[in-house]
Amino acid sequence: MRILILPRYSARGASSRYRFWQYVPGLERAGHEVEVKPLVADGYLTGLYSTGRRSGRWLAVGYAARFLDALRAWRYDAVLCEQEVFPFLPAAAEMIVSKLNSRFILDYDDAAYCKYNGWPVLRRKIARLMAAAETVVAGNSYLAGYARRFTPHVAVIPTVVDLAGYPNRQNAPPYSKIRIVWIGTPLTASFLQPLIPQLTRLQNKHPNLSFRFIGAGSFSTNGLQTETREWSVATEGQLLSECDIGIMPLPDTEFTRAKCGLKLIQYMACGLPVVASPVGVNCEIVEENRNGFLAANAQEWFEKLDALVANVDLRKRLGESGRSKVAVQYTLEHGLSKWLEILEKGPRRGGQRPQQSDGAIPLQP
Repeated sequence: MRILILPRYSARGASSRYRFWQYVPGLERAGHEVEVKPLVADGYLTGLYSTGRRSGRWLAVGYAARFLDALRAWRYDAVLCEQEVFPFLPAAAEMIVSKLNSRFILDYDDAAYCKYNGWPVLRRKIARLMAAAETVVAGNSYLAGYARRFTPHVAVIPTVVDLAGYPNRQNAPPYSKIRIVWIGTPLTASFLQPLIPQLTRLQNKHPNLSFRFIGAGSFSTNGLQTETREWSVATEGQLLSECDIGIMPLPDTEFTRAKCGLKLIQYMACGLPVVASPVGVNCEIVEENRNGFLAANAQEWFEKLDALVANVDLRKRLGESGRSKVAVQYTLEHGLSKWLEILEKGPRRGGQRPQQSDGAIPLQP
């Protein structure tokens, strides 16, 4: 089978890397021919993470190349796309792909529809795309529920990790300091800000406590003593495994409820106990007092982190349980088997998509 994958980013972008790029070797081992055409190059993310602004130049180059890729969709047996072919353009532009290839498969790991809430012309775009796709793949049950409003053809594949890339912290000797870790990007580091007072309070109580922020960039920590590390594919697993507790604070919004909990899965893959906000899929991944804790307010954050910092046996028990859960539910092998099931089902129907008799795209199943 010839497969065209249209991610938003190169492998440097976490969403694209974990939702698509990491599957390419497995798809090829299964006998499929895969081409990956990201929308924007690494320079786009460099500018976005350093300035917070989207580069029109990188987008213009990317859109031009993507348009040519869309016109060639008929050459493939299936087209896999991350969220949308042309962000911020009307759905009509994307229908090029769905009409040229009947196996148009969309993947979502966040609430892409939220960004269009203030755009009347685009407000129903994601719904239209979901209705036109052969299959919508959702990263969690929350997103799947949204997709089922527009199509019955929905599959859930959680974000997964290659467990071999995450050393088990529980197999390493104890360190002189206890580290609490957060991993993300400069765009999501703001989720840490409300937690800084409690982290400072913890650090004052436990002199042997330190904090490692990976990929956060530069932001104000109000005097909290932290170790900031640059993110890279080559080092993220090792950097996480050198820590003792993983955290994932989130505000409770429509957008964050659709997140797929990648941080938690990465922490747990390293055998770290976790503390997270009880938002969205976090409540499914975190089992209270089994692999971590949920913290709904500032005092709960302090108390649950304090308990983990003070008790090495608790950290070990929860960490071992977390890694076991990842091994059962969130490995690359599990995700690949689900993708192969979707791709290899039924006849391979590359080519022209049959026209609907009235030209309409249904918005209800």
